[in-house]
Amino acid sequence: MFLTCEACAGREDRGVSCRWCMETNQCLPSKYMCHPWRTVLHEVNCPAKILPTTYNDTFNRLEVAHYIHAANRVSVSVPVGGPMSCLMQMSGNIEVIHELLVPTSVDQKSIGIVIGVNHDYRHIFIAFRSTNNMRQLLVQWLIFGMGWMEDFPLGGQMTAVFVRNYKDILNFGFDKAVEDAVGRFPSYSFLMTGHSLGGAMTTVFSLHVALRYPAKQVRLYAWSGPRSGDETFVKMLKEHVFEQYRIVRDGDFVPDFPLRISQTLPAAHHNTFEIYYPKHMTTDNYRICDQAETESCLKGSWWKTMFSHIFMFDMNFFNSQFMDYCE
Repeated sequence: MFLTCEACAGREDRGVSCRWCMETNQCLPSKYMCHPWRTVLHEVNCPAKILPTTYNDTFNRLEVAHYIHAANRVSVSVPVGGPMSCLMQMSGNIEVIHELLVPTSVDQKSIGIVIGVNHDYRHIFIAFRSTNNMRQLLVQWLIFGMGWMEDFPLGGQMTAVFVRNYKDILNFGFDKAVEDAVGRFPSYSFLMTGHSLGGAMTTVFSLHVALRYPAKQVRLYAWSGPRSGDETFVKMLKEHVFEQYRIVRDGDFVPDFPLRISQTLPAAHHNTFEIYYPKHMTTDNYRICDQAETESCLKGSWWKTMFSHIFMFDMNFFNSQFMDYCE
């Protein structure tokens, strides 16, 4: 008999697939013995016994948001200095080291990345741009709808568009750019962030960076991203990324994709910790969810709207290829 969720969920016992029931705190052999919303089939979705205490709403709202705005200005149509115009909205000592505009093979478009440093917080920030054109959006949703997964080079499987983007970004020289930043500021930690597509790609690359620099702390602030990798990938994130937060707003439909219609079918899986905000996102009105996938947070919100994806923290994160300077 398995006495904990971690020991029970997903284990095989005499040919029976075990699942943990959160209603009774028991390991059960059948899905019919517990409410499906209260059943855990995978270890990565076991409720956390201790919730993190390091999440900082003010830091996320006043610092991380500007990193995301800066990444959204890495585009062929944005004037030189576009990313820095966003970072100048902050009062800290900020420096941009690299802007990478990476051609993407899967949609024949691009993804933007900004690498910089915040000397006040002593971290190297790496921010990924969100989708900024209709073709890129349609290709992503087509792949989501197909349920197309591919082997991820670091382990497990992942939604194909993110695997292809990962390889394109590495081939473009991402590692060399990060090495340059680390060489200049060897004592600084990492902060990874992005919104929407950027939220998924920063989740992917947080593991990449953590594995390349195991002595450094990697903090992940992923906003409104879709699911990226499977349970193996999520488990690796938990093992190697120092701190991870997934920030979502009530009513946002993008994190529901690619669809996860069953716990038993191969599919992408969210990572912890979900920081769930009600629709108005006023200061400190958030909830830290104890499961990566749970109907008691965003997954259980039945009404969906594009505005919940675009407007966060009273700021507009709609991204267009015709963006200009931050004002």
